[in-house]
Parts: sequence; structure tokens; C-alpha cells
Amino acid sequence: MNENLEDTIQVLIQLEKVFTEPEFICDIEELLNSNLTLFDDGEQSIQCHEIYLQFTSKVEKVLEDFVRIQSISEETVFIYCKQLYENDPHALTCFEYILAACDYNDFLEMMLTRKNLLEWRGEQDLS
Repeated sequence: MNENLEDTIQVLIQLEKVFTEPEFICDIEELLNSNLTLFDDGEQSIQCHEIYLQFTSKVEKVLEDFVRIQSISEETVFIYCKQLYENDPHALTCFEYILAACDYNDFLEMMLTRKNLLEWRGEQDLS
């Protein structure tokens, strides 16, 4: 196996582990689910943007800690993620979070999809 490919796989496995740790997932789920009612297809409120900034801050902290602990550059993580994402955009859970943290429209789409799914499943209390 190509050494670079092995490095890529190992880094991405570790990245996925960080983004699927129960503490992170519970924190993100609480933030997202407790604010779903603020989001709709129309114009978004300042509150929605504040939720986005909180979300972005949480994701950025995880990424910053990850690159520090792994002793690799952010650029290297980006390159590895890009390589896998181009082959399979749904390969890792962390992709959704990272993309949503990079772009408000991706975040909004994630929130609306989450809200619609919960409504479709009949979960009346979205908070």
C-alpha cells in the first residue's frame, strides 16, 4: 500500500473518531436540535446566524485540537479530506459538520434537512 495512502487513511480514521465521540456529538446535537424551530426556508434571523457561529466555533475547536494533537498541518488535513470527499462525499460523518462550518448555506441546508426529517418522522417537539 502506498505510504501516502496509509497516512491519509490513518489521519481520516482519527478525524472521524474525534467527530463521533459522544461528548462532541451530544454537544452538537443539543445545539442543533434545540434551535431547529428558528430555521425555515425564508429569510433567516440574526439568531440563526448566531447558532451558526456557535456551531462553527465548536467544529473549529475540534479541528484545531486535532491538528495540534496529530502534529500535522491544517493544509494536510484539508488535502486528505479532499481526496476522500472527491471519491465519496458521504464517506465520513465529519464531512457534513466541516462543510457546514465552512459555509452558512451548507449549514442552513443541514438544519432544514434535520428539521424536515424530524417533522416527517412525527417528532412534534423539535426542541
